[in-house]
Amino acid sequence: MHNARRKRSWRRKILRGVAVYAVLPYLSVTAIFTLTQRRLMYRPSVADSLCVTALNLDSERTSDVQIKTPDGDVLNGWLLKSANADEATKRLLIYFPGNSMNRLERVSDLREVASFGYDVLIFDYRGFGDSTGSPTETRLSADAKLIWRYATGELGWREAEVVVFGESLGGAVAVSLWSDNGLSNDHAISPHPKAVILSSTFASMPRTVQWNYPWFPFQYLVFDRWSSIDRISEVASPITILHGADDEMVPVAEARALAAANQNAEFVELPGAGHNDVPLRQLQSLLQQ
Repeated sequence: MHNARRKRSWRRKILRGVAVYAVLPYLSVTAIFTLTQRRLMYRPSVADSLCVTALNLDSERTSDVQIKTPDGDVLNGWLLKSANADEATKRLLIYFPGNSMNRLERVSDLREVASFGYDVLIFDYRGFGDSTGSPTETRLSADAKLIWRYATGELGWREAEVVVFGESLGGAVAVSLWSDNGLSNDHAISPHPKAVILSSTFASMPRTVQWNYPWFPFQYLVFDRWSSIDRISEVASPITILHGADDEMVPVAEARALAAANQNAEFVELPGAGHNDVPLRQLQSLLQQ
């Protein structure tokens, strides 16, 4: 009987140890992820003002642009003019950036793209740069549609003159142009740009989260799911998906799966390229086709 009590005592100690040192930390990490996931997903660099004059940028080539959203936020951005193309051959690239930094920290890449003969339109997402508000999938998807309408409406570009480019999270924002979720039903559109180019993006956020954190159930807890793999089939324009073979954040298999979901999509693997390597040489080649 004494031995039986000792065995029960040891079992309780083992179970208590498992609970204290394994189960509770596991549940704590899961809870922290659930509560802070948008801080992990969206990592903006915030600025008081990124207007052209305040930064002493070339005002002949770069101008401030602004969109006021229906729910009261303000999106600030730039329009960079190309110096290398005449009016008859000029095109516009709408640049949807990744999940970190702001447009100032991309200015070198933006100028490089403008040198390819394209005007470049970029807005900082809500809560990024000097744009107001806070980002969610619903808000950014609605804002993508506002940006498209701004380009083809206020700026007067024809759809066939516009290329949509998205890097990383921006790829999902770009593909959300063909989604039906937004802040109001009147945002529904069906764009037909000249081309769609996606770089270092993912098929869906839960799939990428599962790949990065295989021992946790985070993929079931994601608020902003960014399911591009379910949306990309609606895109009728030619699509090119560029992805680095050495991407350490989004596996190259995600890009392959995304390309397989649309018969108009071409997948291009970039040897030696990582997640944050903007493929300017390949982008130039695509834009000059």
